[in-house]
Amino acid sequence: MQRKVYVADDVSINIELVESVFRNDPDLMIRKAENGQELMGCIDSHGNPDLLILDLMMPVMDGFDVLRKLKKVRESSYFPVIVLSALSDKQSIVKALSMGADDYVTKPFFVEELKARVNNMLKLKERDEYLNTSLDVMESNLLEKLQMLESTQVEVIIKLGKAAEFRDDETGKHIERISAYVTLITEQLGMNHELRVMMQYAAPMHDVGKIGIPDGVLMKPGKLTDDEFKIIKLHTLIGGKILSGTNLPLLELAKEIAINHHERWDGTGYPMSLSGKDIPISGRVVAIADVFDAITSERVYKSAWPVERALEYIKNTRGKQFDPDIVDAFFAVEGDIMRVRKAKTDLPAAKPMILQIMDGDISFEQLIERWR
Repeated sequence: MQRKVYVADDVSINIELVESVFRNDPDLMIRKAENGQELMGCIDSHGNPDLLILDLMMPVMDGFDVLRKLKKVRESSYFPVIVLSALSDKQSIVKALSMGADDYVTKPFFVEELKARVNNMLKLKERDEYLNTSLDVMESNLLEKLQMLESTQVEVIIKLGKAAEFRDDETGKHIERISAYVTLITEQLGMNHELRVMMQYAAPMHDVGKIGIPDGVLMKPGKLTDDEFKIIKLHTLIGGKILSGTNLPLLELAKEIAINHHERWDGTGYPMSLSGKDIPISGRVVAIADVFDAITSERVYKSAWPVERALEYIKNTRGKQFDPDIVDAFFAVEGDIMRVRKAKTDLPAAKPMILQIMDGDISFEQLIERWR
C-alpha cells in the first residue's frame, strides 16, 4: 500500500532534497507545501498524511501553529510528525516535542538518518493502525457476544414463563398477550424505552411461581376452598423466591412483578396487602393486563367472560383494584389491545395434556404420537 508523506518547508531546495531522498521508493507518495496554511489546505483537499515532515520557521503559518492546529486532528486520526528544522536550540526542540512532534531532525541532515527515521515513524503508524483494527475487531466480537448473551437470557426467560403456564395453558398465548398488553400500556404511560423493553420481557414470568403449586389445587375444576386459595396465593412468593439471588436487572424486575402483580390499589390484595403507589408500578401494570386476559380466557376450571363484561369490570374497579392512571392508559389503547387479543387468540378449548392423562382421556403413548 502506497503511503502519503507531506513535506512543508518554505525553502524549495529543502523540499527538493527531501523529495530526492525518497524519489526511488515506489511505496511513498510525496506532497509538498511551502507554508503551514498551504499544508492545511492540502490536508483538507487530500486527507491526512501517513507521515508529515515539518519545518518550523515558515511564513504565513509556522510549524508551531501547524502542530497546534493538528493536535485534535491527530487525536482522532493519528499520523506521526517529524520536525526537520535549522533550529537546534534545546528550547525549540522541547517546545516542538511537547506540542506533539514525534521526532526532531536538525538541518543539515544525514540522508541515511532521515530515511531511517521516516521508516521508523511509518512502522509506528502501521503498528497504530494494526492495533486500532484489532481493537475494532475485538469490540465488534465483544458486542456480538454480548448481544448473543442478552438474546439467550431473554430466550431462557421466555421459556421459563412458558414452563409455568404450560400446566394450564399449553399454547403459551396467555403470556404472549400479557407481554403485548404491557408494552402497549407502558408506551401510553410514557415510560422510557429501556424500561418498556424490560417490562415486555419480564411480564411473562409473573406466574412462574405456579411451578410450586400442587396440580390438585392449580387445576381443580371447581371452586377452591379457603385453604386451597391460600396455597394458590403462595405462587407470588414462590415466584419471587425462584427469581431471587441475581444481579441481572431483568430478573430483578421479573421478581418484582411476580411478587406484586396480585396487590390491589386499595390494599386488599396479596401477598403483602400493599396499597396505592407503595405497589411497584411494574406490578400495577401487569395486574390489569393479567386480570383482563385471565377473565376473558377459558380454562378447564372456569368459563371466559365476554369482553364487554371484562371491560366494565375494569372500569368499575378503577381506584379500587387498579391504579386509576393505568386504567386510563389501558382504555386509551383499548383498540390495540383488542387487535392483539384477536391476533393471539387461544386454540380451541381443550383440557391440558396433564389433565387428559390424569382423567384417562388420552394414553401416554397417544400423547407421544401427538407431539412427534
